Parts: sequence; C-alpha cells; structure tokens
Amino acid sequence: MRIKSILVILCAISFCGCSREESLQEKFDNLKTIDYSEFSDMSIVNRKGIYLVTYHDTMYRVRTNFFTSRISSVELTSGKNKNVLWTKEDSAQVERTLKSFDGIGILALSVDKNGNVDLSLPWYDRCTYYFLKLLPSFTLEDVEKPYYQRYEGNWYLDKKCSE
Repeated sequence: MRIKSILVILCAISFCGCSREESLQEKFDNLKTIDYSEFSDMSIVNRKGIYLVTYHDTMYRVRTNFFTSRISSVELTSGKNKNVLWTKEDSAQVERTLKSFDGIGILALSVDKNGNVDLSLPWYDRCTYYFLKLLPSFTLEDVEKPYYQRYEGNWYLDKKCSE
C-alpha cells in the first residue's frame, strides 16, 4: 500500500513538472474572447477568498463555501447598518457571476453600465497587468485613464510591477 502511495505521488509530481506555463499573450487571447455582459454594472475583487462585490451600486463583502461555491455570508462593507436586504434572486445572480469570475482566473473585474471592461491580472513576473476594453464610442479620457497604452484592437494595458 505504501509503495502505491509513493508511486501516485511521484506520478503527480512528474505530471505537474511537465505542465507548460501559459504565456501572457495566450491568457490575453482567452480574455478577449469572453462575453462580459453578465458582469454589466458590477465589480468583483477577490481578496483571499473573500469577494468585494459592487452590485446595485452598493459594495458587499461576500463569502462563499469552499466546497459548494454557494454564498455563505453577505455584509455591507461600509455604513453603520450591516444588515443586508438580499433576495434569493440576488443571491442566485451573484453566485452565477462569481462562478464565472472564478473561471476566468483574474484578480479583479469591473464592467460599467456601458459595457467597458476593466480587469486586473497578476502574473508570474511579479507584475499586475491591467487590461481595459473600451467600446468604440469611448476614449481613454472618457474613462479617466489616459496613461493606458493601446495593446490590441480596442484593448488597452497598464502594467505595474513590484520591486
């Protein structure tokens, strides 16, 4: 039994050791094909398993069950009254979007009412890449981000690295 366990562990290690790290361009190619409309007028940030979700113009701290991915608690992030009026429909909607968000594999995502997409992606080079997708009728000045540089098509990039 012990030998079988060791063989399984060695196979797992060798399998992980052979996996190829995805390049930033490959990750971007995946990100640009995603339909972000389900995140419209929402913002999500993952902070060590706790989500900061802006939904209906209010920011909530949302915790999910690790095993079921269902919402386990919701609280307002500011204000004296921490009670939340959260319907079953709200819960179902936010659970769906959190599941989609987790599938994308990014740190933060924001989609404004118009459909402009802003996302952040920490990368292996100790840099965080901030991608911005603008609709054709918007400019960097309109969204107050003139420091972004065109990356590809209507996607723009800002990069910040830790020292």
